[in-house]
This record gives sequence, C-alpha cells and structure tokens, in this order.
Amino acid sequence: MGGGAREIDSIEIPLVHVKQHLSWDCGISAVMMVLSEKDRIYVKENLEEISRQEGFDKSTWTIDLAYLLHKFGVRHLYATVTLGVNPGYSEEDFYLRVLNKDAQRISDRFSTADLNNVKVEKRSVEIAEILDHLSSGNPAIILVNANLLFCDTCTCHTKKCLMQVLGCCNSSFAYQGHYIVLCGFNKTERKVLYRNPSVFNKICTIPYESFEAARKSFGTDEDVLFVFFKS
Repeated sequence: MGGGAREIDSIEIPLVHVKQHLSWDCGISAVMMVLSEKDRIYVKENLEEISRQEGFDKSTWTIDLAYLLHKFGVRHLYATVTLGVNPGYSEEDFYLRVLNKDAQRISDRFSTADLNNVKVEKRSVEIAEILDHLSSGNPAIILVNANLLFCDTCTCHTKKCLMQVLGCCNSSFAYQGHYIVLCGFNKTERKVLYRNPSVFNKICTIPYESFEAARKSFGTDEDVLFVFFKS
C-alpha cells in the first residue's frame, strides 16, 4: 500500500451469504457470494446447465471457480503452487473418486487459461498479502482442509457441522477439501473473518496460525482466489 496510507487494524467486507445445498457445491456457493444479485440468482436457477456447460459436473476445482468468475466479469487472480493436478494426490482418498475423471480436463483448463483471460499465477501466497488484499475491501476465496478449519465463535466445530448438515465429510480422510470466503480481519486479535458455505448466515473467525495450517495443508495447493471489487 503506497502513498503513506494508514494501515487499518480491522475490516469486515459486506457480502451476501450463500449456503451450499449439496455435498459438492461449496465452491459454487463461495463464488455466488462475490457475484452481483442478478448473477447470483442466475447461477442458483441454472446451476445444472452451468455445470454442464463448464464441464465440471459435480466436481469443482479452483480453476473452475476462476473460469466462473471470468464468465461473470469478476476481476480475479488465482494463485496456486501447482498448475494442473498434483500427481501426489493419487494416494489421497479424497481425490481417488475424481482424479482419473478430472485430470485431463483440469490440465486443459490450466493450459488455456491465459487465452481465456483467466488470471493464474504459480506461486505461494503469504498471509501478509492476503491481509493487504482484504484491507482494500476485496474478498478472497480460499481452499482449506475442512479437518483443520474451525470457528471460535461457532457452537460446533466446523468439521462436525459439515458432517451433520451435509454428510459430506468422511472422518477417515486426512484431507477434506472445502471452500470459504475471507471477508475481513482483526489484527489486534490476530484473526481472519470468513463466511463458510456449509453453515447458515454468519461470520466466522479463526486465528491466523490455524487459518494458515488449514489453507496450506497437503491437498490444497495453497489455492487463493483474489477477488477485486475495488482497485
């Protein structure tokens, strides 16, 4: 942040909460939270058609979300440590059911991203960059390991909530992919604010260190989708 701007201690970015209704649509719900009302309604009413057009069916990867953001004219930047599919995921239970089906499609989407004006960079992102992005009033969609995610203002652990509400988490999986939307922070308390598609309308909080563990867990590729509402 240049020009001698004063660093802010806390921020909460207003977003319309979207709760997921299926076991696989947390990423779509996260994208819907950063869309205009018109586009949000369109996605809700045409999810099956969009899934077919985009080719992801019921298996969304972060690159699919980046393509969706572009489709609806949302300026974005997708940072990831892996361009394509990490071959190491062939041993991960969470990925076994989709890897063979999705690998070529995901590879193709990465290889044509630039031609389609989908902004992708291969790099790791530090939390300082994420906080700086949030401080400008811009949210971010983050892939996390749900097994490591929690909210210290919720009455139940996020993993438990996921299992109860959706039945989508297998407790035997070391990794359980899940998308959240970062919408602020409190630097005094050293916590980030986020909206979780698996729960009803509320803002969750998690300490920096726990958030970092959840988003950098093996399986996430450290995927960060920066969304730009403001320059």
